This record gives sequence, C-alpha cells and structure tokens, in this order.
Amino acid sequence: MRVDPVTLVRSGIALAAVVSGLTLLGSPSPAYAAEERPLCKVYEKNLGGGAPQKAETQTAPVPDTVAPFAIMRIAEAQKVSKQGQGIRVAVVDSGYSAKAQDYHGTVAAGLISEIAPKAKLSDHPILKVGQEKSTIDAKQMVAQLNSLAKGNAKGLIVDIGLPATEAASGLDTAVDTLIKKGAIVVMAADWSGVATGTDRDMGPKVFPNANDSVVTVSASGTWASDPDSAVLPNSNTDVAAPTYGAPSKTLFGQPCWVDSISTSFASAEVSAVLALIWSTNRGWSAAQVIDRLYSTTSGREGQGGRFWGAGVVNAYDALTRPAVEEAAEPPEVEQAPMAREKVDPLATVRENAIWWAIGGGGALGLGLVLRPLFSRRKGSM
Repeated sequence: MRVDPVTLVRSGIALAAVVSGLTLLGSPSPAYAAEERPLCKVYEKNLGGGAPQKAETQTAPVPDTVAPFAIMRIAEAQKVSKQGQGIRVAVVDSGYSAKAQDYHGTVAAGLISEIAPKAKLSDHPILKVGQEKSTIDAKQMVAQLNSLAKGNAKGLIVDIGLPATEAASGLDTAVDTLIKKGAIVVMAADWSGVATGTDRDMGPKVFPNANDSVVTVSASGTWASDPDSAVLPNSNTDVAAPTYGAPSKTLFGQPCWVDSISTSFASAEVSAVLALIWSTNRGWSAAQVIDRLYSTTSGREGQGGRFWGAGVVNAYDALTRPAVEEAAEPPEVEQAPMAREKVDPLATVRENAIWWAIGGGGALGLGLVLRPLFSRRKGSM
C-alpha cells in the first residue's frame, strides 16, 4: 500500500501535538502561561482620557519554562514565603492610579503585585508626561522621598523605577534618611530618557547615586535576547532581573505581557522579591535582607560588572538556601601550670667536686708530661 507523503507528514504533526499536549498536562506551569493578554506597551500613554480600544491579545511571548518568573523561580518562592505580608512597597514611578498617563507605573505595580501579592503598595508619581517626550521631576522625587522618610521606615521598600536625570538639592539626603531609618531603596540602573548611543557608564548620569546601600538593578534577557542591546552599563549595578514576557497590568488595569527588556520593570521585580524575603524574615534588618538577595543570585559565566552586578535574582534560593555560617574560632585552652623545679641541696657541692676533679686531673696529666723533662735536666747536672 502506497502512503501519501503529505498524509504521513500530517500524521506526524498530529502525533507530535498529542505528545506535546500530554507533556504539558503532566508538568506544572503558572496559571497565566496560556492566558491571552495584550502586550503592555499597547497602551503606553493616555493623555486624552476615555476608554481605550480593545487591543489584540496573544499568549505569552516566551515559553513559560524560560519566562522571567520561571528564571527567578517566583512560583516556588511564593509557596515558601509570606508573599510580602506586612511589607510596604512605595512605587516611585509614573503613577498607577486611574489618573496615570504613562504605562510605566501601572506595569511596575502590576509586576510587584504578581510576585508579592500581599505587599501593600503606595503610589508616588514623579513623571511629567508629554506627547513627544516625558521627563522626571527631580524636585517631586525629593518631595515624595521626604514624605516617606517622615513615617516609619521599618518594613518599607522604595522602588525608584524612573531615576532622576539630574541631581537635585536634598535628593541624596532624603535617600540617606530613608536608609538610616531602616528602609530598602531600590533603583533602576538606567532610563531611556537619558540614554545616548555613546554612553558607556550610566552610573554618574542617573540619580540618586551617592549611597552605596541603594540596590541598583539592571535587566537581563530571557531567551535569545542580548541585554547589551536593550540596557546600558552602570558601574553601580548590584543585581539583574529578566523582564521580557513577564505578566503585569496595562495602563487601564488589564492583564498584559511585558514586551521589553527594561531596567524600570526589573527594579519593580527585585523590589517584590525583597518583599518576599523580608516578609518571611521579619526580624531581619534591611542590610540582612539585601545581603541575602546578593548572596543567592544565579551567576553565569560572562555575567558580572556593569550589566549584571552579582547576577540574576533567584527568589527561591534567597528563601531556602542555608546561610553560610562563619567558622567558629577554636576555644582557648588554658595551659597547665609549669611543674615546680625540685631543689637539690647537694647540687653546689657536686658541681664544685666535678670542677675540682677536672682541675686535679689536668694537673696530674701535666705532671706526667713534664716529668721526663725534669729527670733529663737532673741527670745532666
């Protein structure tokens, strides 16, 4: 019987589809992996108000096994954490309320809520949105940070998703105050609003940048994506996080997929992971939480430095990896007292006798040597 090649190919495709379906059914995956969502940037700005037109939707732009949350092991981390309960995250961005005009803030807030759903968010808009160009209001950033510093900073994480493009009076002081009061300050490593094609280090060009305790975040790729093409180097970078293909919310509050490699969104993700760690270890200081984040990153050959910092965030390891204890110093052993030297009452007599014997023996030997000489002289006289 002759088999039609086309029929054979179709049969093979059908069999592969069945096998793939069984594999997907048998393997755990996030609930949102097959969701139809628009890309987040489809609603980038809303300057005129009104309801948006319905956007075209699609499934996740990357396979769920290599999506950002899978790389950072978010689903596993949520199972062993308190999911941000008791932690406050201040979103210093473009705003995420109904009045927001730029999608940065809503996407950032959406990412934080996806990762740490029990964290309490607060909105602190600092972006002046324009039709052609948007700018950071550095003075407004200072005001927002000072407002946060007036309250209790314990358990507070400040996510600066849009760093300032210029220094502002009081900015470093506001950050210092927050950190001294026990808050964690997280900041994106760059922003497209200040980038040029010749920039090789964004460290001196984004603010605040004076306090080494600020967690500076860059963005990494997910699959077949080169972070060099989307982010700029920053000598202050501490860690990195992947963003392309992560689930979030649009400017109008609808579910969406992040469709860019963005340090602003990476900063939000890292803030949320810090919330997972801190909520599960409420007795830890901000410095301990940050150190835990840094020490459990997933390093890879070729990573490090101005793009990657310590490596890509690994939320599950940060919550479960045993802490490395410093080697304990051996206890001091008290030395036994030295034995008391015994006193010999005849030691002096014995020592003198020995010397007298040596002297007498020497004199006797000398006499025996000289005796023939004296005898010879006496015979000749």
